[in-house]
Amino acid sequence: MSDTHDLSCRCGATRWTIARAARGTLLKCYCADCQTFARHLGRGTDWLDAKGGSAIFQTVPHSLGFPDGMAHVALLRLGPKGLFRWYAACCGTPIANTLSGPGLPFVGAILRPDEDRFGPVRVWANTAAARAPVKASGLARAVLGVLSRAAQARLTGSYRTNPFFDAAGAPVTPPTILSKAERDAARPH
Repeated sequence: MSDTHDLSCRCGATRWTIARAARGTLLKCYCADCQTFARHLGRGTDWLDAKGGSAIFQTVPHSLGFPDGMAHVALLRLGPKGLFRWYAACCGTPIANTLSGPGLPFVGAILRPDEDRFGPVRVWANTAAARAPVKASGLARAVLGVLSRAAQARLTGSYRTNPFFDAAGAPVTPPTILSKAERDAARPH
C-alpha cells in the first residue's frame, strides 16, 4: 500500500497526493462560495453533491504534494479578499482552498462527492445555501482541528513546506480575481 492517497484532475495532466498519515477533518461545505467556485469551473454537476455540498478534507499543506502537473495549478479568488481557491487549469478541476498566505498552515483539499478514503464526514457547515435542508453540525470540531494542526505544524517547523506558497510567502502563481459579473453568473440560484 502506498503512503499517499493519489488524486488527479479530470484529464489526468495534474496529479496530487495527500499523505495517508495526514491528520484532518472531512467536512461538507454548502456555502454559496464553494458552489460558485465549482460552477465557475464548469464542475457544478460532478464536484458538488445533490444538495450543493463540497467534500473538503481539512489538513496541513505539508501533507499535500504534486508529483505531476504543477505547471497547470492555477489560483482563483471570488473577490479581492476571498479565499485562495486552487484548481487544475488544464481541465477546470478543483484542488484545494487555502488562506491568502502561509501564516496559518491550512489547506482544504476538495474531493469528489463520493470520495471515501478520508473517513466519514464529521462536519456539515454553512448549510443555509444548501439546495435542500441540511442540519449544520460539528463546526467547533472543524475549527479546533484546524487550530490544533496549525499549532503543531508551527511547532515542528513543517509549516514551511507548502506547495501553494514560495519561501517568501507569495503564492506560486498569481491569482485571477473574478469580476462581480463573473461571480454573479456562477452563483447558485
